[in-house]
Amino acid sequence: MEINPQTSKNIKIVNKKNVSIRSLLNVYGVIVFLSLVTSIITIPVSVNENLEIIYREDLIMKQKKIQEFSLFNLTASILYFSAINIYFMKRK
Repeated sequence: MEINPQTSKNIKIVNKKNVSIRSLLNVYGVIVFLSLVTSIITIPVSVNENLEIIYREDLIMKQKKIQEFSLFNLTASILYFSAINIYFMKRK
């Protein structure tokens, strides 16, 4: 009975990048607040019964409403990102 020795092969181990909850919530926040900003432009665009894209003039926000909505978005995003990052700083 002969012994057949085999050499071990070099195996390269690739670790997947771990996604933390903090980074996931930050990406989620960016997506949400950017979609709120784009909603100012996209609300007047709609599709009718014949699947035609129409631009409704009566749905356009006035300048005062745009300023109020932008201020709300800015305040909400600052509070959201501050709360998330402060929470995870204290958690460490």
